[in-house]
Amino acid sequence: MISHIRQVSLGVPDLTRARDFYEHQWQLDLVGVDDDRVYLGAGCAESYSLRLRSTSEPRVDLLALAVTTPADVDAIAERVARRSDARLVGLPGPRQEPGGGYAVRFHDCDGRTLEVSAGVDQRAYEPLAATDTRPVGISHVVLNTVDIQRSRRFYEDVLGFKVSDWVEDYFCFLRTGPAHHLIAFTSAPHASLNHVAFEVLGIDEFMRATGRMMRNGHPLIWGPGRHGVGDNTFSYFSDPSSGFVMEYTTALQLVDESTWEPQVHASTDQGIDQWGTSNPLDDAVRSSMRGRPDPGLWTPPPV
Repeated sequence: MISHIRQVSLGVPDLTRARDFYEHQWQLDLVGVDDDRVYLGAGCAESYSLRLRSTSEPRVDLLALAVTTPADVDAIAERVARRSDARLVGLPGPRQEPGGGYAVRFHDCDGRTLEVSAGVDQRAYEPLAATDTRPVGISHVVLNTVDIQRSRRFYEDVLGFKVSDWVEDYFCFLRTGPAHHLIAFTSAPHASLNHVAFEVLGIDEFMRATGRMMRNGHPLIWGPGRHGVGDNTFSYFSDPSSGFVMEYTTALQLVDESTWEPQVHASTDQGIDQWGTSNPLDDAVRSSMRGRPDPGLWTPPPV
């Protein structure tokens, strides 16, 4: 079973500018630099949480998911190999990225490159104290898809996700444990990254992080607010080097898996932001989160 999101790897046209944003503004730790790659960590034991690679245009290189054992990696690889709507990038084997481990890479039904890994080394990190605005790690990732039911079925059948909730028929929340969602899909004209959500310690730290970004001259795309479905807080900002949308969040709902039944929620102002403090979810906000069609589809990164 998928336990959590290990890392997200992004291709960015201006690596220097992107590194500055994520290291000095978003406050991730610099873990390492290798040729055209930068590795950044959060306040957790993952070997790194974000990888940046120099590319000619913005693209999603990789979404990395964690499982418990090498046998789990092999089982997922076997399920992918039996499908006509997905493609193995390589056979399961030693993982070549920092932290090592055992992994397999494959394309999902939209052509995104996913990695599933086990046995990855942990790293020493500086624990977060109260009021610290550094991210704890990746909370969840939201993906744009042209066929939300196809994506839902793939992630259920291949990766063991379960539906937590829907917003009407265009937004689907998926989980693999008590956290309300690790992955979510929203309907869009093209497949792309909607946003990556980074967890902070609590509500106070969430507001401090939001205010710090605004004081440093980074426009707030949407927020601060608190979603109805999932109950988590949200403040969305844009990486100026690529346009990718990043979210600060905390207090995501934990569900009782023995009794939880998915609901279909109406799209209402209260459901979008139960506090009523955010700016409207207008066309400009939606456009930022739709982004551009991902040129990385069906094209695995070279590393």
